Amino acid sequence: MAQWHKRVWVFPMLMTLSAASQAAFVYEADEPFSRYIERAERHLIAHKVWINEEDKARELAAVMPFELLPDAEQCAQTPSVGVLLSHGLSDSPFSMRDTAYALQQACYQVRVVLLPGHGTRAEDLLDVTRDDWRDTFRHGANKFSQEVDTLYVGGFSTGGALATEYAWQHEDSVAGAVLFAPAFKVNSGIDWLSPWLALVKDWLDKEPSDDFAKYASIPVPAIAEIYHLAKEVRTEVTDNPKHVPVFIALSDEDQTVDSSVSQEVFDTGMISENSQMVIYSQSQENIKTARLSVHNSHWPDEQILGLSHMAIHGHPNNPYYGATGEYRICGWYLSDATQYQACRTDTNNWFGERSIALTEKSPHAARVSWNPHFDELMQEVTIFLQTNINK
Repeated sequence: MAQWHKRVWVFPMLMTLSAASQAAFVYEADEPFSRYIERAERHLIAHKVWINEEDKARELAAVMPFELLPDAEQCAQTPSVGVLLSHGLSDSPFSMRDTAYALQQACYQVRVVLLPGHGTRAEDLLDVTRDDWRDTFRHGANKFSQEVDTLYVGGFSTGGALATEYAWQHEDSVAGAVLFAPAFKVNSGIDWLSPWLALVKDWLDKEPSDDFAKYASIPVPAIAEIYHLAKEVRTEVTDNPKHVPVFIALSDEDQTVDSSVSQEVFDTGMISENSQMVIYSQSQENIKTARLSVHNSHWPDEQILGLSHMAIHGHPNNPYYGATGEYRICGWYLSDATQYQACRTDTNNWFGERSIALTEKSPHAARVSWNPHFDELMQEVTIFLQTNINK
């Protein structure tokens, strides 16, 4: 049963919440990344709720911010190029690992930040603000830009929105942005209600998590923050079209963010001839133009019907979320233990984003968490990065 918590909005409570927000773990201005990593480790050890007490080292490593350096010998003749990445709401830096490793192999220096309120417990999202997230991304990008010749920014979902905003506000110091399923609008017709609901409810639902890399539930105040952030970023981009090169990859079937709005933002505000959008669609045919590529993502041989929000930048060989990984995402069935178990264990299951068409394929279909064409996507990303280094 969902748990409902009412807030009493009186002045002392407002002061308490403000103080809590100020205490959020935020990347500090002009902070060396090594010091940020050290502080993050102490913060996570002190506040994280462990899924498995006997596997703390693995769980800590999954949610830690991290840096990957290009191979000194292999990349000796390449320019110094950094890519700052951010994960999405309810996620952790683990969600950016596959992307970061691919970029490292292509001779890029990669840093992944931890957004405030993440990596510990879902309750820690109750009092963080979008400005806490902005501060972490901005401070991380500003510091990184001082250490490399060229800086790109990027991210997934909420992280994609933060990267877009930073690129729009720092067009002279950013070479471009790489976005995976960016959050320019929540995929709900009533997302505008979230700020009002946040005044009286902490949770719409609250499920226990068995996934050490992300939260199972998101509190209403955090949903309200992403609603505001998405609206502010898309308004900034569409009201101020710029020639900042942007690479976007998204799914037509995304149930978390509105991919049609992302396409409108791309067409209206991201006007560089070097900008590119890659759309995965279970119904559209393959298309290739100068700025748009469409890949049909109905892959019956792999029992995949379209890609989910989180699958775009996931490697099929990821040992945790991959095609044969240890964790299968079946949260749709948490209220039905039989269905949940069938989803987790059926070796002949179907995968995709939640839809009637998917459940017709299998009544206990799972959410796909990898992209079978990840390597091809990352080849497109690296070509985009190489093309725009000196633009």
